[in-house]
Amino acid sequence: MSKDFYDDEDPYFLVVDRLDAGEKPQSVYAWAKSRRAKTRDKILREQWDEALRYIREENPGQKFE
Repeated sequence: MSKDFYDDEDPYFLVVDRLDAGEKPQSVYAWAKSRRAKTRDKILREQWDEALRYIREENPGQKFE
């Protein structure tokens, strides 16, 4: 795989890495939500929104917030 395949700061990959490492989805969701709140860049905020949506979709029936 190419070293440039993804950005180390891409919200989706950061979330997936934490989930793959065994962190609880609720913990990852809370962490991602706090990172999104600190972001001022519109595009990056949208990427965090997608990462949050991914967590919710991959963990149906669990409560987040």
